[in-house]
Amino acid sequence: MSWIDYPQIRPATSRTYLVSIQRPYVGGDFTFKYVAYYNVATGNWYKSDGFEDDSVKEIITDRVVGWIDVPTYLV
Repeated sequence: MSWIDYPQIRPATSRTYLVSIQRPYVGGDFTFKYVAYYNVATGNWYKSDGFEDDSVKEIITDRVVGWIDVPTYLV
């Protein structure tokens, strides 16, 4: 599996994806993976919590640098 560069290539379907996020950190950037919801209509990534019924939360304000479509059993 290879990361798909964002924002050069955007997902075509609104749903959850595994994303790579960069956030400023003392001495450099901190990069981590997160499961996030992408909305095609708005072009925004949203925080997501699969343990709640209303799993789509607030907009992610940190920099999303990549995304990947993973099979359900890996998410």
